[in-house]
Amino acid sequence: MNKLLKPITILLYIVYVFCAIFFIMNREFGSVGLVAISLIGTFILRFLNKHNERLLGKELYLVLALFIMFSSLLGTCFNFYDINYYDDFLHLWSGVISSIVAFSMIRYFYIQKDISKMSKIFLVIFVFMFSMGVASLWEIGEFLMDTFIGTTTQAGGLEDTMIDMVDALIGTIITIPFIVKKSNA
Repeated sequence: MNKLLKPITILLYIVYVFCAIFFIMNREFGSVGLVAISLIGTFILRFLNKHNERLLGKELYLVLALFIMFSSLLGTCFNFYDINYYDDFLHLWSGVISSIVAFSMIRYFYIQKDISKMSKIFLVIFVFMFSMGVASLWEIGEFLMDTFIGTTTQAGGLEDTMIDMVDALIGTIITIPFIVKKSNA
């Protein structure tokens, strides 16, 4: 993991810079702004990872940095959301991310020795509830943006919302066994 961290980070920075140049040349200034925010977000994540790995571990940094690129740059700027199931892929990934965030919170507040002795049932329930809570708050946020700002994040209505929640559920269920295994390390 350590060997991949620096090259992936450098690659992300290079991709963002080239995309910013591309969007400037094409006078797509909204995309330039989104690329700038993504670049700053990735920089902040890397800074936090370097200075407080206990809070933001390598795995979490990588999945968040890549998620920013896949959702903002590819999804929004390059219209990947128009590809069938791309949104489903990202919502599944968000279930993975929120599960890792839940475990990172546990690791932050407890020492590893205590985590390995922690009830696995409690760990699974906490990670599951945290992840599904994040998914529901995300969907509430989408609903509020559509209602009050006029966006169309829930263009598919209730069915879109429920599919997004199921996608996050699948991502959570896939991730939990890895978290339980890591808690024993």
